[in-house]
Amino acid sequence: MKKILAIDDKVLNLRLVKAILNNYIPECQVLTTLSGKEGIKIAKEELPDTILLDIHMPEMNGFEVCKILKEDKITQHIPIILNSAIINDSQSIIRGLNIGADAFVTKPINPAELSAKVKVMLRIKQAEDNLKKETEKYRIMTETLPDAVTTINLGGEITYVSPRTIEIFGYDNHSEIIGENAINALVPAQRDTAKQTMAAVIKEGMIKDVEFRFIKNDGTEFTGELSASLIKNDKDEPIEFLIITKDITDRKNAENEIIAYQKKLKTLNSELTFAEEKERRRIAINLHDVLGQTLSIAHIKLSSLSNIKLPFKVEKIIGESSELIHAAITESRTLTYDLSPPILYELGLIPAIKWRLEQIEEKFEIITNFKSSENTLNINSDISILLYRIICELLINIIKHANADLIEVKIRKDEKFFYFLVIDNGQGFNYQPKTKITKLGGFGLFSITERLDSIQGQLVIESEKEIGTKVIVIIPV
Repeated sequence: MKKILAIDDKVLNLRLVKAILNNYIPECQVLTTLSGKEGIKIAKEELPDTILLDIHMPEMNGFEVCKILKEDKITQHIPIILNSAIINDSQSIIRGLNIGADAFVTKPINPAELSAKVKVMLRIKQAEDNLKKETEKYRIMTETLPDAVTTINLGGEITYVSPRTIEIFGYDNHSEIIGENAINALVPAQRDTAKQTMAAVIKEGMIKDVEFRFIKNDGTEFTGELSASLIKNDKDEPIEFLIITKDITDRKNAENEIIAYQKKLKTLNSELTFAEEKERRRIAINLHDVLGQTLSIAHIKLSSLSNIKLPFKVEKIIGESSELIHAAITESRTLTYDLSPPILYELGLIPAIKWRLEQIEEKFEIITNFKSSENTLNINSDISILLYRIICELLINIIKHANADLIEVKIRKDEKFFYFLVIDNGQGFNYQPKTKITKLGGFGLFSITERLDSIQGQLVIESEKEIGTKVIVIIPV
């Protein structure tokens, strides 16, 4: 319930005021007192929503009471209506306004006028209370936020800092930084960037997460993210910048550690890939030089027995054994080529790709086509092997998933890059350029991108459902 305090040295006046207010504003409680001193006491205890104060009273007049109430932090926000039978000169009105009065009522009191002015004061008080609550809410938010809150006027001077701002920037209290030029005090090493950021805020109204190197009071630096927006007046004119600063030192350190760890992993992956290729080569050579030779000799010796007349059963067993050994020789050769094709080491990448396409045509009955703008490729042998494995992986993917009957491999080169295109006319898929490789499924593409990353290459995919897929492997010359 709203409270109204009436202060007057005349009992009849108080009764009249109470009767009028009870009639026009029945939802309010009316408190009364006959003296200014008692009125001040009641005002502090009850905190009424409006005070109706008579000017001409003994001991302490209305002007004195009004001044005391308006100077006290407890009561200064309470609207005061001064009333008197002789308050019709401008000097008295000016005096009342200067000490804080909010309105005037002359005697004899007009009930409608009095109730209307009291209602206005109640609305003002309610609005001020709501504003006070909102202000208090935002003050609490500002002071409890983990990020620093700062306001800066359009001239660049700091007008407000939250406790967190003082803590982050290493000041003892707000008076050390209030009034300072924000750029000089906080980002002296990035003056131009700071000025551009302020201009961007004025133009766009807001910016988010701009990284700066901030400086503390003791001269040490830290990395932070700055977000800013404009504070405007009731005419929609900018008057201040609201700055939110986040200390991201720990996050940056963690990110740097992750990046360093990723680099180590990629280096390890690259080394592992080359080590795997060397082991493939070693096994392939052993298969060819040891197992293959042994099988060949065994096959020759068994074949030499065909010139000797032997019992039918023995000849049959020798013939079957010879065929098995011949099949094993063929299988070992295929295995040797799959592990590490000699043609790649002896003739280079282009002949090896052509050979692989011929194998696909023969084994899977898929038409293949090869085109190259270069007869030879001046590429490091280790990288040639890596590229061969990548292209083979892409070809295997087509065979497994694309349901294609045509595969094309094209090689182009410009001043900066080699382009290896693997194209099929298969079923394709709806691919969005921003889709991460890891979301396409399968380890193959992820492995390819990791391998390419180790040589500063990249993978580009273009695909459309029912039309086909084009994969471009790009590596720097």
